[in-house]
Amino acid sequence: MMEKKRTRILTLLAFLFLMPHVVKAAGEVETLIVQLKNGVENAFFLKDKPIVTFEGTSLKVSATTGDVSFPLADVMRFTYAMKSPTGINEQINTPTGVALEGDVLVISQLKANATASIYTLDGKLIRQLRPHRAGTYRISLSGLPTGLYLIKADNVTYKITKR
Repeated sequence: MMEKKRTRILTLLAFLFLMPHVVKAAGEVETLIVQLKNGVENAFFLKDKPIVTFEGTSLKVSATTGDVSFPLADVMRFTYAMKSPTGINEQINTPTGVALEGDVLVISQLKANATASIYTLDGKLIRQLRPHRAGTYRISLSGLPTGLYLIKADNVTYKITKR
């Protein structure tokens, strides 16, 4: 009887000890993060085998998904962290909406004096909007080539694909 109780207690303790690690492993993955001085974070999952090298005045990340270079003058830091593979790492109560309608970027619920910025994947600022009134704003992207862009609005980063 005493041995059964001891086994149950040890099993429960092992479960309680291992459970946070199982939950964390299921929801987050190891990620290399390159943070730029303008606040943009670029994430590379370690499963994609990123390799960091320095070439002249650039930091280069080579991975199975492709190569990206960042000017060292623009890099604040690069580090490793656990991140959600969905890119959703925090809950936002009143999010600014970002949508792409053809060649027009629509930013809704943008707060007064908030900044909305458009960046290339290598962190170069393309356009910036800082309205004095809250509301919905439309930005033409017709002059931009097709590809992926990062939109940062109200300290939230969105990734869009212009086709």
